[in-house]
Formats: sequence, C-alpha cells, structure tokens
Amino acid sequence: MELRKACTIQMKKYFIVSLCRNGILGGVIIADNQKITYKTGKLTVPDTFRNLEMRYEDIAGITMGWLLFFPTVTIIMKDSEGYKFIVFARKKFLKMIKEMGVLIAG
Repeated sequence: MELRKACTIQMKKYFIVSLCRNGILGGVIIADNQKITYKTGKLTVPDTFRNLEMRYEDIAGITMGWLLFFPTVTIIMKDSEGYKFIVFARKKFLKMIKEMGVLIAG
C-alpha cells in the first residue's frame, strides 16, 4: 500500500494530427502531465518539427479554426510562435488541454 502511494502513474494520451507548416505533415501529439509533443517520422522535416515539445506553462493560448473541411487548432506559445494542427479528435484534445490549465479562445 505504501509503495502505491509513492508512485505516480503518468498517463499519456495520443492524438492523430497534421502540422500545417510548408505543407501538411502527418504525425501524432503525445500529451502527458507536463507537455504535449508533436512527433513525425518524415525525414525531410527539420529536427525542430520532428520532435516538437510544447510545455503547458509555455503555451499562451489556443485558437480554433478550419482548413477546408478539417478542424484545426493553433497553439500560440508565449514567445509568439504559433503552430497550426489539423486535429481529428479536436473536441477531446481541447477538453484535455483545458484540464491542463491552457486558455482556449472562442
């Protein structure tokens, strides 16, 4: 019983997404208790975007939109950098991100 209390289980959630940056780059967002991480296996993508970590405390806010008929979210960082993603489970993603204390506009 004591051992269980000392261990914290960190649950990860996975979301199928595409980064909208110089085209549509398919990948996945992995969310845990401290950050979300976008990962793609495309070799033609710069290293910065192959494993893009965004800590919740560094996210200024999130906006929603559409790209043709696909639902999008734009993650705006406190350093003014923005990352637009097509998120196929947007409602579930926004619920999770809101639970982490990130401000969602609109």
